[in-house]
Amino acid sequence: MKKQILMISMVIVVVLLSVGSIAAQDSKKMKMDMAAMMKSPHHLVMMAYRHNVLTFAKSLREMTAGGKLEDVDLARNAFAEIKHSMEKMGEIHQSQMGKMSAEKREMMKPMMEKMQAEKAIVNGHIIELEKALQVATPNALEVNKHVAALVMQLEKMDKSDKKMKM
Repeated sequence: MKKQILMISMVIVVVLLSVGSIAAQDSKKMKMDMAAMMKSPHHLVMMAYRHNVLTFAKSLREMTAGGKLEDVDLARNAFAEIKHSMEKMGEIHQSQMGKMSAEKREMMKPMMEKMQAEKAIVNGHIIELEKALQVATPNALEVNKHVAALVMQLEKMDKSDKKMKM
């Protein structure tokens, strides 16, 4: 009886060590894949567009900070750049996803779901900002409210990206 318990215990230990080793290898591979992805040209260009969105959003926030919008055309131009950059990011992302193997897409699924949720929040702010700027005389406070929320979300995403790089 003692030998059977000892034998079962040994088998359990071997199985646990094997599973732990496999999990560690998968984690290491995922980190290596992420590091390579972050250095890839498509990722670098997407991040440039994202920084562009953040820069124009901050400029628009500053234009409306005092509750007054002096140059509506300039504000609309800034918004057009935000929208253009978001569209280009989407195009690059779709193109890259089409080139990715099913295995890699499955491995990245949790991260992609998080990114989809963040993108939905950003798109919601952009829709509201667009509505606020489409009226003949935009309300600076309304524009500022939506653009400030957009900036806050983008900065929050930047912080999580920096954590991921570490």
